[in-house]
Amino acid sequence: MKELALVAAAVLALASCGGGGGGSHPPASATSLPSNASTLPTIPEVDSVNGVASLTLTAQYDSNDRPAFFWNGSEIAPTIRVNPGDTIQLTYVNDLPEFCGAGIVSNSNLHFHGLTTSPNQPGDEVILTNAAPGSSYTYTVKIDSDQPPGMYWYHPHPHGLTNWEIGNGMGGAIIIQGIADEIPSLAGLRERVIVLRDVFHDPSVNVALGDDVARRQARIAAFRRTQDDDGGGGGPGSTSLCQPEPDKSPTINGLPTASIGIQPGERQLWRVLNASGVRHFDIYIPGVQLELVAQDGVPLQDYTGPGSTSSLMVNDIVIPPAGRAEFVVTGPSATTPLISKCYNAGPIGDPNPQVTLGELYNDYGATSTARVAKPMGLRMRQSYRVAPPAPSAFRTVHLQETSTAFYINGQAYSPTAASMYTVHVGTTEQWTVENDTDEVHDFHTHQVHFVVEQSNGVPNPNPRWVDTVDVPAQTYDASGAAHPTTVTLLVDFRDPVIAGTFLFHCHITDHEDGGMMAKITAQ
Repeated sequence: MKELALVAAAVLALASCGGGGGGSHPPASATSLPSNASTLPTIPEVDSVNGVASLTLTAQYDSNDRPAFFWNGSEIAPTIRVNPGDTIQLTYVNDLPEFCGAGIVSNSNLHFHGLTTSPNQPGDEVILTNAAPGSSYTYTVKIDSDQPPGMYWYHPHPHGLTNWEIGNGMGGAIIIQGIADEIPSLAGLRERVIVLRDVFHDPSVNVALGDDVARRQARIAAFRRTQDDDGGGGGPGSTSLCQPEPDKSPTINGLPTASIGIQPGERQLWRVLNASGVRHFDIYIPGVQLELVAQDGVPLQDYTGPGSTSSLMVNDIVIPPAGRAEFVVTGPSATTPLISKCYNAGPIGDPNPQVTLGELYNDYGATSTARVAKPMGLRMRQSYRVAPPAPSAFRTVHLQETSTAFYINGQAYSPTAASMYTVHVGTTEQWTVENDTDEVHDFHTHQVHFVVEQSNGVPNPNPRWVDTVDVPAQTYDASGAAHPTTVTLLVDFRDPVIAGTFLFHCHITDHEDGGMMAKITAQ
């Protein structure tokens, strides 16, 4: 699989392509590095120069007919590293064949996920903007001078083909510099940029478009049989959710597993992106507590309302599709596995079985040219820390589906449809997102972040700014009656840069492609 070959390309690119990413982690002694292990590759980086991060990214088939990103001649999605106030100047070349299968034109585009930036051309616009096969498009994405320092990402967003393109591994990280300015305790820590994917075994578009529907229908049928067996009471979910996936393979920086060097007691800053289309990763290191310091690009301390905190000590961290988590890992005294635990996505949800992503090993005495978190001397306005005003509007968003289609408020997405909502710049709104289905949905808004205030009416004990949130599957009582689940959000429309039309949707990409998406206009 060419997806795995990017590891070698990444190491070569580090030596020859610049971008300021440093070299790959040097090997530790033979006694500390586990046998038959591959060290975690360092992903090449593009740094901003004089306020501009400039690059050309090409979409084309690799040698296995898999749609992929190529940069500087290598199959790789570089990490883009910029400061608040900088600009990303990215020329996107679509060299995919005219048709990807079944007469479908291989359109592609890019979304700059999590950035509070303009949704208008030539910026982060995905409704009208498509690079047709054989053409290119140059994005000029202005990073807000008030953008919180943290991890964001870029990925394709062509309606109907997002699952195919992301599911085959197309996506890369964006780092906004300055997190050690906000969190001084991170200064001097080694950084690990980690990109997790769940890649199709079969890269053909038919798998992304057709087989997912067939598998869903099979899960629905199995769940209905469970309901019948339970006398209509509705079972808690299928045990198959934790069985191996038949059609995808998780990867970590392009490898099936990787060894990560860390000295006993050393604190490292891990910046982890879930770049998969449908898979949840539940990160767990046995015997090691994780200190969560930022989520979806925003430091936890940037939320100043009731229940705010600068960090959270947790045993594991669930990262939904498109989510990011930044946390401090303290090195254990012995080699320890890095695990993604099984995640239950609901009785008809996609399987998310437990998998070992790699291991932590003791790199005694090792030196490193990897990035180190350091203060940048940045002066950010940090408006995320300003207490938001009371909501000016209250809305309920219904997430619904059948065996073959997905809806928001009874409507399937159409690029030509009118906006579902019009909101006013400078305000906040309270949205209650209701899941009327038997599987988890991963709710996401473009351009803005939100705070999860409640889940099923229960206040969130640790509110913070995020741009993705899981809405659990509906539940059943003893009589078999279904009860939708809800999450209540405070959505932030205060920044005037977001004026324009953009999207909100489920970020499980086959749900998004299937219609669970809608437009919103901010004016």
